[in-house]
Amino acid sequence: MNIINLLKKISSGQNLAFEESAFCMNQIMSGKMLPSQFGALMAALAYKGESSEEIAGMASEMREFSLKITPTKNAIDVCGTGGSGLKWLNISTASSLLIASLGIPVAKHGNRAMSGNSGSADVLEELGVNITINPKKVEECINEIDISFMFAQSFHPAMKYAAPLRKEIGIRNIFNFLGPLTNPASVKKQIIGTTNKDFAKKIAEAAKILKSERIITLSGISGADEIEIDNKTIFYDSKNNFIEENIDFEIKKYDSKYLIVQSPKDSAKKILNTFKATSQSNDIEKKSIEHSIAINAAMALYLCEYNIKFSECYDIAKENIYNGKALKKLNQLIEFTNRK
Repeated sequence: MNIINLLKKISSGQNLAFEESAFCMNQIMSGKMLPSQFGALMAALAYKGESSEEIAGMASEMREFSLKITPTKNAIDVCGTGGSGLKWLNISTASSLLIASLGIPVAKHGNRAMSGNSGSADVLEELGVNITINPKKVEECINEIDISFMFAQSFHPAMKYAAPLRKEIGIRNIFNFLGPLTNPASVKKQIIGTTNKDFAKKIAEAAKILKSERIITLSGISGADEIEIDNKTIFYDSKNNFIEENIDFEIKKYDSKYLIVQSPKDSAKKILNTFKATSQSNDIEKKSIEHSIAINAAMALYLCEYNIKFSECYDIAKENIYNGKALKKLNQLIEFTNRK
């Protein structure tokens, strides 16, 4: 097996097998692939369209090169692939804190912003969380307070070979799909947001190949990698054999323009103001942000299969904003990660 032959195969429109795509990732992660070959591989895969088998093969090999933690309880992750261009606040990060406040362990895996105005690492750092604690402390963190943050740059040291090249080529590529599938806590239940429904379906199928216990992938009609608040969202659930389903929960009451942020500081401010609320506001901006965080957290409750309706999941999520538990969870994360 060699890279030149595999590049020829992709360029002819053929999909790589699981083992072939894993070999490509091995060459990348070990620093053996030439920059020109990396660029050609990323472009050829994007032009052809990445298959679920190729995504799974590369994710599987990338996992082999990452540092890992082992939570004592089964954790979930809620994240997006990024690349939507919508410049929204860090909804999945805020939702993760809300979910953890319900006693559901969340192994949050994320990075700095690649295309948006604020990545999960950026906003958590702005909020006062120490994002660079070592893997042992990250593991202790989730075991003690039901949430931890795994900074991708720290947990994937072999990405040092790919990160600068990925930035140079400047196009969407298969790495956009791989981050959510390479969680260092090896989570078996996950929600992954993507920028279009075709990507959502591919990632769902890749997760199935990788033996996820349950995964929900979703994509907003406007290209959001979160559940949209003023438009329909399409999702695929492994529990329902990945049939296409829709969410259009109270979409006429809110406006997504209020989710836009200019910086991590702006995102942090919106999250903090939401978590400090003790009751629902009449202000449309505050209501829209609160609804966005709560509805995405509700989907995570639904993922965990508590045999309750989605509307009940939503009500539980909102209550945990008003009762102060989400804010308390954020403060616990800040305190633990800065503990000497």
